[in-house]
Amino acid sequence: MGGGLGLGRGIRAGSSCFGFSSGASSAMTTCIAMLLLLLCQLLCLRCAEGTVGINYGQVADNLPQPQHVSSLVQQLGFKMVKIYDTNETILNAFANTGTSVVVCVPNDEIISLAVSEVAARTWVHTNINPFFPATKITNIMVGNEILGGDPSIWPALVPAMWQLYSGLRYYNLDDNIKISTPHPMGVLATSYPPSAGTFQPNIATSVMAPLLNFLDLTQSHFMVNVYPYFAYLADGGTHISLNFALIEPNTTGFTDANTGLHYSCLLDAMLDATIYAMKSLNYSDIPLVITESGWPSMGDPTEIGASATNAAIYNNNLIKHVNSQPPLGTPLRPGVAFDTYIFALFNEDLKPGPLSERHWGLFYPNMSQVYTVNVELDSQITTVSK
Repeated sequence: MGGGLGLGRGIRAGSSCFGFSSGASSAMTTCIAMLLLLLCQLLCLRCAEGTVGINYGQVADNLPQPQHVSSLVQQLGFKMVKIYDTNETILNAFANTGTSVVVCVPNDEIISLAVSEVAARTWVHTNINPFFPATKITNIMVGNEILGGDPSIWPALVPAMWQLYSGLRYYNLDDNIKISTPHPMGVLATSYPPSAGTFQPNIATSVMAPLLNFLDLTQSHFMVNVYPYFAYLADGGTHISLNFALIEPNTTGFTDANTGLHYSCLLDAMLDATIYAMKSLNYSDIPLVITESGWPSMGDPTEIGASATNAAIYNNNLIKHVNSQPPLGTPLRPGVAFDTYIFALFNEDLKPGPLSERHWGLFYPNMSQVYTVNVELDSQITTVSK
C-alpha cells in the first residue's frame, strides 16, 4: 500500500523499530537498515536533477529521416526522447547514442495484451528485445491518454501493465525498463485550489487506485501531460493571466487558502493538484514525470495566446524551471525535480483539429527553427534560433 514515505513496506505487523525485546540486536540492525533505505529514497526523490527531453511525434508526411532526427536531438543536447510507437527505424537511429528512449503500446493493442500473458511476452520479445540495450529504452507507455478516451479500454489498462511487467521480468528487463501510462489533466475532477485535487469519481477507485498500486510496487512514475496553455485558453484570460500561464517571473499568483502554499505559476498549481489527487488515494511519494508540455506557435483567431512569441517564452521558462539548481520543485514538493518532455520536436501537418494542433514544434519539418529557445543542458546553452 502506498502513502507517506512507504513506511509500511517490508515491516511485519506488530514489529517495532524503537522497542527492545528478545533478539533486540538483530531487530535493531534490521530497522536501522530499513530506515537508511527510506532515507535514501527520500534523498533520491528530493535531490535528483530534472532532465529535459523532447517528444518526437510522427503525424506528418514531410518529416526528415530518423537518422537525421537522431543527429538533431543529440546536437541540441536532449538526453531523452519519447515516441508514440515502437518504430523500428527510429529505434535503430537512436542505437548507441546514449539517448534514453520512451516507447508506446498503441491504444488499440491494450485489450489483447491485458488478457494474454503470451501476447504480452511476445510484444516485449518483438518490440523491445531486438533493440535493447543498444537503444537505451527506459520506459514503456501503455497507451497515451487512455483515460481521456474510449471507456471500453479503461478496465484493461492496469491488467495490460501487469502483463507487460511480467514479460519484462521473463526477459530480466524489469530493472532497466519501467512501465506507466500518460494521463491528461482531465483525469482530475477538481484542481483548484491544488489542495482540492481529486480524480474523477468514475475512475478513482476502479482504475486509479490499482494503477497507483502498480506504480508503487514496481517503483515507476506517474506520467501526466501538463498544458497550462489549454487551461489559459479555456479560461479566456478571465481568471488566469497570461504571465501566470507562461511561468513568467515576478507574477503575483495566488495562495491556497487550505495550505498556505503560494503559487507563482500555473504549471506548479497543476502539478500539485495531481499530487494531491494521488494523496487522496493514500499515495504520497510516487514521483511525477511531465510527459508532455509546450505551447503552440500559431492558432486560429479564437485560440488566444497561440503565438511564436509566447511559445518561445513558455518553453524557455519551462526549461529554466526544470533545470534549476538546486531544483525548484513545486510548493508541495520543494526541491524535487521533474523530468519533462517538451511537446514537440516538429510541427506535424497531418494532425486534425484546430490550427494550433499542427504548430507545437520547435522545428519545421525542413529542420529550420520556428522560434528561439535556449536548451540549457549539461550546464551549456544551445541556442535554437529562428
